[in-house]
This record gives sequence, C-alpha cells and structure tokens, in this order.
Amino acid sequence: MYGFPMLEQLTFTGRELLIAVILATAVYLLEVMIFSPRRRRDAAAARRPSDASVARVEALERRLDVLEARVALLAEQATEPAPAPSGRTGDAADYGEAMRRAGAGATPEQLADELGLSRGEAELIIALRRAEPVSDVNRPQSEP
Repeated sequence: MYGFPMLEQLTFTGRELLIAVILATAVYLLEVMIFSPRRRRDAAAARRPSDASVARVEALERRLDVLEARVALLAEQATEPAPAPSGRTGDAADYGEAMRRAGAGATPEQLADELGLSRGEAELIIALRRAEPVSDVNRPQSEP
C-alpha cells in the first residue's frame, strides 16, 4: 500500500482482535450508560409542561366554563316565551280597544298608560286610525 508502509508490517492475532472488540464494546456501553440517562432526563423535562403553560391552560379552562354557562343560559332564554311588557297580553282585543279609543280622540300617552302599550305602538295606532276611513273601523272584515 502506498502512503502507509507501517501498516503492511502489522499483523493481528485472533486474541488481539478479540481484545480490541471487547474494549470497543466496553467504551460504547460506558457511553450509553453515562449519556443515555441524561438524554432521557432532558427529553422528559422537555415533554413536561412548564408552570406558565399549566397556568395558561387552567385559565382557558375557567374561561371555557364561563362561556359554556353563558351559552346554556342564552339557549334557555331563547326557548322561553318572552313576557308581555307591562303585564299586557298583546292580543287583538288590546289593539281593537286602542283603535276605538284613538277614534274617540285619545292621545298616545293615554293609550300607553291605560292599555299598557308602548309609546311607539300608541302613536302608530293613532296614525293608522287617522288614515282609515271612518266607515271601515267597525265593519267586520270579510275573508278572502
């Protein structure tokens, strides 16, 4: 061989090769025993969540609980019928009475106070009453 003339003169016996393999294996095993536990500890520490991330997750869980409670409350409120304002029933008789009183000259304040209508409803009823011909107010409506 060119460049390494000393290697040509080296000869190893079986016993020397066996010792070299045993030494190489021992070095490898020592390296695994020394560095492997440290690597495992480092990997375990990297997988373990930090205190800040645990606190963040707990805060998010509390916020989620609050939001779920709000959604449940809103869902419950959506299924309940809305109460009539001011204890009024909101049926056609109230509006018929309001139309009759508007025809008699009642003011929006009077309609709102006496029949439990809102100010806007009372004003609308008076405006509708003014726009209606007088003969159509008490005439029953025919079905189409």
